[in-house]
Amino acid sequence: MEPAERPSFVVHKHDATRLHYDLRLEIAGALASWSVPKGPSYDPSTRRLAVQTEDHPLEYGTFEGRIPDGEYGAGDSLLWDRGTWDTVPPGEAEKQRAKGHLHIRLDGEKLQGDWHLVRSRREEGGKQQWLLFKAKDETADPAWDVLAERPESVVSGRAVTRGPERRAALSLRRPPPEKLLEGVFPPMLAQLAGAPPTPDRDWIYELKYDGFRALCALANGRVAIWSRNGLDLARRFPHLAEALAKIVVGDAVLDGEIAVLDPRGAPRFELLQKGHDDRAIFFGFDLLRLDGEDLRKKPLEHRRDLLVSLLSNVPDTLRVSEILDEKGLSALQEAGERGFEGIIAKRRGSHYEGRRSPCWKKVKVLASQEVAVVGFTRTTTGADAIGALLVAVREGDGYLFAGKVGTGFTSKQRAQLFAALAPLAAKKPTASGAPRTKGYTWVEPRLVAQVRFTEWTADGKLRHPSFQGIRDDKRPEECTREESPAAAAQERVLVATGSAAEVKLTNPGRVLWPRDRISKSDLADYFAQVAAPMLRALADRPLALEHWPKGIDEPSWYQQNVGDDAEAWMTLVETPTRTSQRIVRHLVADRPEALRWLAQYAVVTTHMWSSRSVHLTQPDWVVFDLDPADGKGFAQVIEAAHALHTLLDALSLPSVPKTSGKRGLHVLVPLLPGHTHDDAVAFALRVGAAVAEVLPSVTLERSKAQRQGRLYLDCLQNGYGKTIVAPYTPRAVDGAPVSAPLRWSEVDHGLDPRDFSMRTMPERLAREGDLFRPALEQGVRLPHLR
Repeated sequence: MEPAERPSFVVHKHDATRLHYDLRLEIAGALASWSVPKGPSYDPSTRRLAVQTEDHPLEYGTFEGRIPDGEYGAGDSLLWDRGTWDTVPPGEAEKQRAKGHLHIRLDGEKLQGDWHLVRSRREEGGKQQWLLFKAKDETADPAWDVLAERPESVVSGRAVTRGPERRAALSLRRPPPEKLLEGVFPPMLAQLAGAPPTPDRDWIYELKYDGFRALCALANGRVAIWSRNGLDLARRFPHLAEALAKIVVGDAVLDGEIAVLDPRGAPRFELLQKGHDDRAIFFGFDLLRLDGEDLRKKPLEHRRDLLVSLLSNVPDTLRVSEILDEKGLSALQEAGERGFEGIIAKRRGSHYEGRRSPCWKKVKVLASQEVAVVGFTRTTTGADAIGALLVAVREGDGYLFAGKVGTGFTSKQRAQLFAALAPLAAKKPTASGAPRTKGYTWVEPRLVAQVRFTEWTADGKLRHPSFQGIRDDKRPEECTREESPAAAAQERVLVATGSAAEVKLTNPGRVLWPRDRISKSDLADYFAQVAAPMLRALADRPLALEHWPKGIDEPSWYQQNVGDDAEAWMTLVETPTRTSQRIVRHLVADRPEALRWLAQYAVVTTHMWSSRSVHLTQPDWVVFDLDPADGKGFAQVIEAAHALHTLLDALSLPSVPKTSGKRGLHVLVPLLPGHTHDDAVAFALRVGAAVAEVLPSVTLERSKAQRQGRLYLDCLQNGYGKTIVAPYTPRAVDGAPVSAPLRWSEVDHGLDPRDFSMRTMPERLAREGDLFRPALEQGVRLPHLR
């Protein structure tokens, strides 16, 4: 039996009544389960008790999270290992289980080789006791403590678990939440950095949320929420206080940010100023105390693992801040593409310090600045309202004038600001460098405003500033100038992403698209602009490359085996072929240098595998390739796509459409791990046959001669080693169209694949974000079709 066809197994690290490990083997359509209190050991002389428990459905094999307090098995359950298995000899699972001796061969991420499960005692009406121990094979290693060396989840990387909350502990009298907050003040602050710190392996990159910093304390069901300068936020955001009060815990102190998201899912500080407090979400990013224990001296990863546990099974208004699993520059670019202000880099293993610490660094993509309000102008209408704010930044013991902010206000805000500022009027400017201009009213610096702007001018003024809101959680003396202009930050990302010392463009002016006058240099620039989403899609995948060295009007050549062309910095993956013993060495695009190398060698189109190097036999999706008949046009594709989408929706399966960049359309159904290429082919053929049955214009016939003007629904691209055109990759036709991920709402008769090109895609990405991302994140298990 091929490894990919073997049944699955998982091991859950389960912190319930006590910490133990649940071994689950797929047998007869279910997960046969054993509770192993001390976990598996690679020492063949060590026998571990394994108590047989009830079978679980196969879907439980992908579960990771916290079983809610009060339910059976309450506590954290991490997916500690997973893979495939079989008996020795193969195919005897039910027979050996009935006999009471399972000789199993595991192919997991941590557990490998042969193991024995032997029933030691059969109890009438009770649970059967077995022994689990390692066989004496080449993978046995008495010196290796796999539990200590590999404590983490294979899905999330979490290592620290939390058991159920005990009734006795919950009933203990705790200090008031306000006292708990006093004990952790002041909060830890980040230093501003002009670029992500290095080396990447030492840092964790978190999205930066633009809102109110909030420290929350819970104690005996009571809640306190303070801003960084001690203001009470619980009254302003009662729905968050109510949600926090429902968390089952003795006491806890969380650090985070309260933010309101725009329709794209990006936080916008100005929405907090416009009556949207009821939409506010608390994004927790640290845990300082839990059930009486001060966690501030624990490593960052330890605190975050417990935070994830604490914020499990809570309302959607309470979330954990998102970590970007990428290198610093790619993380910064992704933050910008998604509309975030930037990222926070946090040093791995660091403690929580009540100061502005070098262990936290904020790196901005969008330019924003907190400014002290030092004056205003009146509106020209004569009403009691401001026309503009006069602002400054702190310098030394005083303030330095930074310009005038006249946009971004609502009429209501203009009147409110006038009422707040008029009583603070001063006889002379309160900032140095202020102009002596008639019509300016100067005030004592008491208010802090947040503004967005394009850059600092040479004379220290804000260029094109726009008002976002008043920050009552900040003091004017904290408003020091932050050197992180939007244009410069974005330029840093693009330059660093698009260039590398190892890859030099030779003959950069060579024209690859003659009628469009697009050169090799233009191709490199395009790859730099789409680097973050493209690298995310290509990560760890073997690639096939289509070279057009003399441009699209001349012959091309196709390359899979990089072989002797490999350079020292490249990542390669070896893929055995199914038809021979030959090993093919494919390029893996895991860094910006790889994309620039593609441009240098005129790789116009990149084709990617549906599986990754760690699991070549397990695809990440089922793909349907819709190829219209010659002369039929894209209308034929739309009709078939709608029928396919309707059927997939009926099966409750997510799907992601994208143009091929030429005539066709790809529809991808993202998968959970554990499916084989044969599973994907079989499922695609059954769904394809159903579509062809209701649409006479669709066929599964591979031969062009037999299609007779029908659209070919290609389901065989799901096979091992098959490829599809990668998202965002250009095509070698006039107009330089690219393979464009779509929303289903865009798949209509007005859709023209030529609208998505090298020239339009960067702007589309900035506007729409990475629409291919769901294909990488929304995996499901395929249903069994009859």
